[in-house]
Amino acid sequence: MAVTTGTIQKEPRREPDQEFTALRRKGIELIERMSSRWWTDYNSHDPGVTMLEALCYAITDLGYRIGWDIADLLQNPPGDGSGDSIQPFFTAREILTVNPLTADDFRRLLIDHEGIGKAWIANSQTDCESAWYADCKHDRLSFMPTGAQTFERNAISPRGIRDVFVQFENDPELGDLNDRKIRHAFAIQPSEGKALEVTAEFRMPAWSTKAWGETSVYVNDGGKLKGSVTGVTLNNIVESERKLSYLADLKILFTPDPVDKDESDSGDDAEVATVITLDLPAVPVRLYGSTSELKSYGDTWSFSDFDSAELARAVAEPFLLKSAAVQRITGEATSLLRARRNLCEEFCRIEPVQTEEVAICAEILVTAEADIEQVFASMVFAIENCFNPPLAFHSLDELLREGMAVEEIFEGPMLKHGFLKQEELDNARLRKSLRTSDIINEIVEIEGVVAVRNLRLTRYDSAGNPASGVADIAPGVDKKKISAEWTLEISENCLPILSIDNSAFLFFKNDLPFVADFAEVRDTLEQLRGEAERLKARHSGSLDLPVPAGRYRDPEQYTPVQYSLPATYGTGPDGVREPATAERRAQVKQLKGYLMVFEQLLANTFSQLAGARHLFSLDPEMQQTMFVQSLNDENLILGVTEILKAELDEAALHGMVETTATMQERRGRFLDHLLARFGEQFSDYALRLTGYDGKKKPAETLIEDKLAFLSALPELSRDRAKGLNTAATALTPEDEAVLKKRISLLAGLAPETAEKIIVVEHLLLRPRFPGDALMEACLDEQPCGACGEADPYSFQLTVVMPGWLAPFDKNIELRRFVENTIRQELPCHILGKICWVDNHDYDAAYREKLTVPLADYLREEGRNAGNARPSVGNAQKGANNLHDAALESFSAWMKSEQYRTTPDDKRQTTLRDLFVAELDPLSNIYSGVSNYDVISPTIYDMMSEHFAEVVEDDRWYIYKRFKDAWDAWLAALPERQRREWKPAGFVSRVQALMTGMIGSWLDPAQTARQALEQFGDLFDRAMRELAAAGDAVDDPKEVVAIILDCALRYPPFNSRSLSADEKEALQRLFIELYAPRLHDSLLLREVVTMHARLTSIYPPATLHDCVDGNDVNPVRLDSTILGA
Repeated sequence: MAVTTGTIQKEPRREPDQEFTALRRKGIELIERMSSRWWTDYNSHDPGVTMLEALCYAITDLGYRIGWDIADLLQNPPGDGSGDSIQPFFTAREILTVNPLTADDFRRLLIDHEGIGKAWIANSQTDCESAWYADCKHDRLSFMPTGAQTFERNAISPRGIRDVFVQFENDPELGDLNDRKIRHAFAIQPSEGKALEVTAEFRMPAWSTKAWGETSVYVNDGGKLKGSVTGVTLNNIVESERKLSYLADLKILFTPDPVDKDESDSGDDAEVATVITLDLPAVPVRLYGSTSELKSYGDTWSFSDFDSAELARAVAEPFLLKSAAVQRITGEATSLLRARRNLCEEFCRIEPVQTEEVAICAEILVTAEADIEQVFASMVFAIENCFNPPLAFHSLDELLREGMAVEEIFEGPMLKHGFLKQEELDNARLRKSLRTSDIINEIVEIEGVVAVRNLRLTRYDSAGNPASGVADIAPGVDKKKISAEWTLEISENCLPILSIDNSAFLFFKNDLPFVADFAEVRDTLEQLRGEAERLKARHSGSLDLPVPAGRYRDPEQYTPVQYSLPATYGTGPDGVREPATAERRAQVKQLKGYLMVFEQLLANTFSQLAGARHLFSLDPEMQQTMFVQSLNDENLILGVTEILKAELDEAALHGMVETTATMQERRGRFLDHLLARFGEQFSDYALRLTGYDGKKKPAETLIEDKLAFLSALPELSRDRAKGLNTAATALTPEDEAVLKKRISLLAGLAPETAEKIIVVEHLLLRPRFPGDALMEACLDEQPCGACGEADPYSFQLTVVMPGWLAPFDKNIELRRFVENTIRQELPCHILGKICWVDNHDYDAAYREKLTVPLADYLREEGRNAGNARPSVGNAQKGANNLHDAALESFSAWMKSEQYRTTPDDKRQTTLRDLFVAELDPLSNIYSGVSNYDVISPTIYDMMSEHFAEVVEDDRWYIYKRFKDAWDAWLAALPERQRREWKPAGFVSRVQALMTGMIGSWLDPAQTARQALEQFGDLFDRAMRELAAAGDAVDDPKEVVAIILDCALRYPPFNSRSLSADEKEALQRLFIELYAPRLHDSLLLREVVTMHARLTSIYPPATLHDCVDGNDVNPVRLDSTILGA
């Protein structure tokens, strides 16, 4: 090992301010240049040179302190921790990690979750949402294809939806949660013959909530049964083609524990529990055992030989417990994904990855000294890792020792158990095929293996039967081939696992065949797996790089220069040497006064160095960037109070070096530097300097905006693409899209304005089943929908802005600035629509529709006391007064939402009665005319007609109505998503029911889809009518039944082959599918309807192009591109 010898440089390199000789030389040069005519002695004994040397030494001391470690300079004094929390010292874990953004990021997040070993993300291929069609003729979206449209070619589905497949970790009590096979060795005593042991393997189905309810009915939160399995029977046993393989209907009887009655109940007895029956049809069962024992059964074999209590303990209970564990982990992962989802992205389903068993047959040649059992176990372990490569969490120290860059270590989401390497994550992807060559390469690497011969791969289906058509797929290869010699195909999104029971390995040692002792192999294999599990153990060490801790060294401590002069100068701490004359004392005092200029400059610089820890502080109370030190202290400089006035304190000194404007300018630049370090900036700075009223915006407000942004920077940076938390049962500001917070802080919006911003992700509004609410779409382009207009959901969102609030109601330039900010903050693949919505929406155009004709009427028909007509100006004033009074009454009426319950044909009459009741007498409003007994009926008619038209236009309180609809829909979203998390399966349900009802010449899947499209279209129309009428639905089942009665007039429901009983069965199915979703669909429809009514309002005197409801090319009448 090489030994490194430390050396001390003879002349170490120093900074210029640390070189005494260089500073002295520079000082002499300046003296020569300035006073060479009068000063020629530059030797050290000269008093001027002595003072120069003292000043140079003070500068080197300052230079030395400037060179201290930055951690020392930023360290707070002992006992002062006030600055720790307000320094922008964001750690690597805080600032480098992100909310999951890519598929691999979400895989990391899930793998880090307790109970999940691996995870895979794929684009959704399931029916988590309903497809639709572009109805170009009627300029809308529809569930029914039109013309020559077909589902395969023209159906539209949203993008940005993913499926998640997880592999669970082994449970310490329940074992492998991924394997639904349950094996148990039964001791059986046949009616004839001796007792024997037979192993039965049950391939249990995935848990069906629809068939058996929630697992929480059977298992509590602690993983214990909430009752007992009181019986298990096997019925309808059918023998499969494969020997000793069967299909059996499994019936499980579960008795919940008695539940105590409520304390208020007068009864003392516990409530009698009801037995729950779980029917598991066609469960594959396979028997294992010694050949002689199995043969001894002969024709006397019967499943009734299995003891029911043993079946309950060994099969039924593990099935319930494992299913509950899987459901629990899946539910937790579901909530985790919904809480961390990206903008305009969704997860359709999360479920255990489907496994496919693969058997291997091969001949293994080993060396003469090889341990066959050890080789066999190592071989199985290597093949398992080849099929499913392991993933390990790594510690921070481990990765740093390997030389991995910090930014690479912290790439991705914040994890709790360590760090995952990208190459290992890439290697652990789901395979689409297996190659025999890869497996041979793994085997021959094992110690003791010489060669591998005749290796074959066979895949098995879910029932345990060999799968055909997946081996060595190539032209000319038998499609029924089972065993692969080269490649074996694996189904999409499935995980291959090695089936040891179906595999056959024959070992050859010196050309002699050997069979391994499988009991020893199993023990060795468990040991290898256990060691691998320990290697995969999560790390409990530090997961973050600490903020460097410095040592406080008091950089402000100052020793006066005059104290370093020779004692004969009399400026030191001992003062003038006695005895001293008055003249001598005056000379010393004069010298000290002369040196005070240098002392103050140096002391201020030392204080500035000490104040460096405050320059980047996020403390809003920090009001200085220049720091000074008062020398007016006898303890610091003896005799200073005789030289400096008392008024020259620290406040006076600070006022000399820094004004408020200077402080704000410097503070702003320091904060800009911090923002730039994190890749952020406040753009359009010149515009930001202008306030809402067009006047110069206070600089302190800009500083406050930057401080607020920097304080929230870790969240704003990490979660910038994070969407709405759809798992939250009660939404808080933390659950909203972080985009809203970034917009608010970057634009410097007031809190009351910021809280009214609504970010609407269109993907959340997608239809979940045929007939659900559809968004409006513009399809008038040719060819229809060619540019994506037929899909208003994928990667699109709307930012609803409060356009009626100041300053946006008048300041079009500020509105442009905010719009640019929003577009810059949106991810580049997302199309954003920005709507400046009104909450009153009664503009000048509406006003003039009444005031102009009303003024004309008052001018023509109104008469004052002298029977004269009012002047034009007076009549206009009267019209304005009457209009404003009517508007006040009308606004209160609208705010009370009485207009919702007023029939259309009675609206004008109702408003007329309202105005008569609240405005009469009109003379109190406008006294310019006196003949109201003649003209008031017409005035009331004009008012009621005008405001009835306003109601009909439906432009009132648009923001509030949309906000109410949005909030109501969000409140119901968690429950809706709980029902819709897994694919609705409407097509499969309808197909299963209609298969026996329709003619054999019809395709069941296509017919089921046609039925749903037809019913969905009718359901959509019915919901549209219900929503427009505002009627409450008391009985959803009745509504669905009525819609189905209507559907029976259309194909395929009107098929003559459908009997009355079959139609009744269809009605029950559609009620089951649609009735629970009807209220949710109405809530969504209200949101979609109000969303379509969102259009931008504009400041007065603005011409605009109203394309897409955005401010496209707005032009203020008082300004152009050339200026005002």
